[in-house]
Amino acid sequence: MRPTVARANFLLLLVLGVLVLALGWLAAYSERPLRSLPFALHVSLGAVAGALLLAQIMLRLVAPPPPLPARWSKGHSAAAALFELLIHISPLLLVATGALWAYWSGAALDVFGFPLPASTAADPRLADSLGPAGAAALGALGLSSASASEALLAAHRLLALVFAASIALYLALGGFSRFRPVPPAQSAKLAPALVEPSPTQGLAAQLRLFGWLQFWPQLAIALASGVLLQFSTAGRAFSPGQSGYGEPIYWSLFAFLLLCAATALAFFYTRASRSVARADYLDVHKVTAFWFLSLGLLIGLVGVILSFVGLSLSVSLLVAKTVSQPPGIAITDPGKIVRALDVFVLVVNLVLLLAHFIGAGVAAWLASEASRTRFRFTIAAAPQESRA
Repeated sequence: MRPTVARANFLLLLVLGVLVLALGWLAAYSERPLRSLPFALHVSLGAVAGALLLAQIMLRLVAPPPPLPARWSKGHSAAAALFELLIHISPLLLVATGALWAYWSGAALDVFGFPLPASTAADPRLADSLGPAGAAALGALGLSSASASEALLAAHRLLALVFAASIALYLALGGFSRFRPVPPAQSAKLAPALVEPSPTQGLAAQLRLFGWLQFWPQLAIALASGVLLQFSTAGRAFSPGQSGYGEPIYWSLFAFLLLCAATALAFFYTRASRSVARADYLDVHKVTAFWFLSLGLLIGLVGVILSFVGLSLSVSLLVAKTVSQPPGIAITDPGKIVRALDVFVLVVNLVLLLAHFIGAGVAAWLASEASRTRFRFTIAAAPQESRA
């Protein structure tokens, strides 16, 4: 019973962690971030995630998880163990940096209505807060003039990226498969099928090939889009005449989150090819065997729609600003001029549209090949069943 509780708590921690990250990112684009509903939920649910993390650590001590699958290579096992460790460490540091930022910045925050303590003094320098030894270390790094709240907020954002990347890569590596060990009898039954050629060998090779062809371009685009979106957070006023979901950056944010999921799923294609190579994988009773291809197609299509809407809004915004710029507008109303941030968001939506188009195309092709291979397997297996 305890391993089941620990597994459920770990899954809940991952889901809640992703929700807290999304709320924090949405709050950053609000007109009044510290007074917005996403930020209030971000703080409150972050405290809940911290409590779940402490419970997870205690559960691991009481009921250790099963070992990593023996069939994994050393590099695969080491990577999964590293990302699982980061999943446990980064939320703890996220809660610590968030709480310290709230204290030193003097922000009036509360957790489900209960106010958090805040410092009555002005925002101190980080060097003064860490003492002489810390001041010397920061001076050597050239950070002696940074304030405590600025440094903690920067660390908080960096840890959020580490946490999100760790979750995506842990799931892509199949970390949860350690909780589903194959029984010895089933392993012995499937052993000959792993050696004998089967109709799925070609499909497995295509999954591996197209998975990598999708993974690397989407990973490069995701990294570039993340950097551009991070630059865009430095200036909030992309289109002062618009607000809410009429701004292109909201659509690019949602499309970016879907791209992260699509990239992790593309890596999963390459891992799933090992299971697909088994002869019994195309059993007619396994109607949901290729669920990941349907999910990849859904993510790709939704991502294409979101990024297309964001691209259309970006183009219309730039056209409107370009056409309606009277002389001297840069002095009287600088918010209505074309800014570099507007171009950043346009580029992000354009590359996200390309990335999701690649993902949808790959998923559609692989789903078609999987259906064709399953049909051939069913036709070939029918005479054998009739003879039996």
